Amino acid sequence: MQTEILDDTKVLYSPRTRSILIVISALLVICCLFILISIQTNSAKILTLYVLTICIMHLIVSYKNYLNKYEIGIFCFLCLQLITLAPKFGNMDGLVATSYLLSYRYGISSRSLVATFIDIITNGGFITKNLVWHFIFCSTVFLSFLISVYMGFAAQKSSDTIKIFVLFLSLLYLSCFTAPSAYFVHANFGRVEIFAFIFMLILMAVIDKPAIRWIIPLLALLTVSTHLILVFFYIPFVFIMLLYNLLNKEKIQKSSVLLFATTVSIVAAGLFLYILFHERTFVFQNARTFSEHLKTKSDLGFSEEWIHMTLFAKLQDHLDGWFNEVTLQFSGNLSVIINIPLIILFVTFWTKCLVQEEKKTAKLFFALPSLALLYQAAAFFMFVDFGRWMIMVLNVQFMLVFYVLYKRNKTALFIVQKIVPHIKRYWFIIILACFFMSFLGTVSQTGPSDKVMGITNGLLLLLNQVR
Repeated sequence: MQTEILDDTKVLYSPRTRSILIVISALLVICCLFILISIQTNSAKILTLYVLTICIMHLIVSYKNYLNKYEIGIFCFLCLQLITLAPKFGNMDGLVATSYLLSYRYGISSRSLVATFIDIITNGGFITKNLVWHFIFCSTVFLSFLISVYMGFAAQKSSDTIKIFVLFLSLLYLSCFTAPSAYFVHANFGRVEIFAFIFMLILMAVIDKPAIRWIIPLLALLTVSTHLILVFFYIPFVFIMLLYNLLNKEKIQKSSVLLFATTVSIVAAGLFLYILFHERTFVFQNARTFSEHLKTKSDLGFSEEWIHMTLFAKLQDHLDGWFNEVTLQFSGNLSVIINIPLIILFVTFWTKCLVQEEKKTAKLFFALPSLALLYQAAAFFMFVDFGRWMIMVLNVQFMLVFYVLYKRNKTALFIVQKIVPHIKRYWFIIILACFFMSFLGTVSQTGPSDKVMGITNGLLLLLNQVR
């Protein structure tokens, strides 16, 4: 993200003070990482996690050297939701907890990256549920901070007309069924894809920086290492972002072509090597023996079945689960249905941009977000966590719209100016709809919130009585 400061934004520090604070914050971050690895006391590690989170956030604030009312308000709102919705200390979904135990120490699984970091800070020792819970909580706070920074900056930077649309989009994102608060509820608290979401927000910050944007191939590889399913969700986002910066130039730059080719090659090579060799790296040959070992390494709740499905199951096992569960799982289907209006909204936006755009290469970009939806649909026919997939599907769409507005894309701005009068006309209905969605709650792992299911089941019961 650019660091330009608008006239009505208050600068926090003088240049000299800002430089000093950046250095101090960076040193504190390094010290905290060293302490995490060095100390053995669990309570001290937890305290250090919170200090580390605060230091990283302060480092970012010092770097951009301003705060605005939008990002402060959004961050406070998200933190309030997190405190309200997060499960109690140490209380985690069993399948989620399993993901934090499968480090590279035991072989290369489809989601070993975050577990390896936990393994490092515990020095391969006993992993307590309290440590993992606080690690997740701190990570979620940091994710909320990044979201608030981007949305606040987008609102502050926009002109008066465009700001109305940005605020509408922000309100919609914060209140919809796939809002960030979806990661605060028990069923999704600690899902490893939140770390990939953080990587994507970092990508948006560096993609316009000529020197440091070369970390994007690493971010893409880390994303795939976080969870293999992200090949269907955030990896397309990476490619679309790179193509935007490649195609929306007066002249195609060789460095942009090389960056895109490098990222694609690294992701493809990583996937190829994983598919060929990952099973050969397993220390344990079945879920039973691995589960017995993990009982001596952690007090996190997990089961042999979850170990099997996470580490040892083949694609056919997941497909069998799909046919056995999804066809009878009304709530899973409903988690898709209730989000169709948002899908239609985004497809309409991109289609209008595609029709309006005159430059052929730019037309290709505006076709990609809609095509990505078709590609992402494949995951819904392979794995049963429909609620989780919908969160990432719409995260990608929101991020792309925010980004083209941040880049002041002329075509997107033209379409937005046409939409704004409708927002002004129906503002009361929009606020009412957002309030209603927020009240009903977010999607969980496989289905919508309990409130949605309660209302839906009540309506079905009423229809049956009428018959």
